[in-house]
Amino acid sequence: MDIEQKNVSEEATAEVYTFARPVTFEGNTVESLNIDFDKLTGADILVCDRQYQAETARQGGSELVKETNKAYQAYIVAKAAGVHVGLIRALSAKDFTKLTLRAQSFLLL
Repeated sequence: MDIEQKNVSEEATAEVYTFARPVTFEGNTVESLNIDFDKLTGADILVCDRQYQAETARQGGSELVKETNKAYQAYIVAKAAGVHVGLIRALSAKDFTKLTLRAQSFLLL
């Protein structure tokens, strides 16, 4: 497979998700994200896991099945989209729920 074919196939796995309502994050208005769960590696999942564990340790909580936890799923969505988790948290409830459900599906299937 040459480089052009590889780029086309990588782009084909990304999904453009358009928000029901644009969100402003760090002074920028964002209307959509390119989300590619298939590009994630084991290292990416471990990074998300460490970030989530650090957050829950600060809050004094823990989760038995983190794959069903919205906070953990937000890290996965952010990593798949290449954005800061704060952007995902700033989404409308409708968009946040849709995207975290997609992350849960990805994690559990």
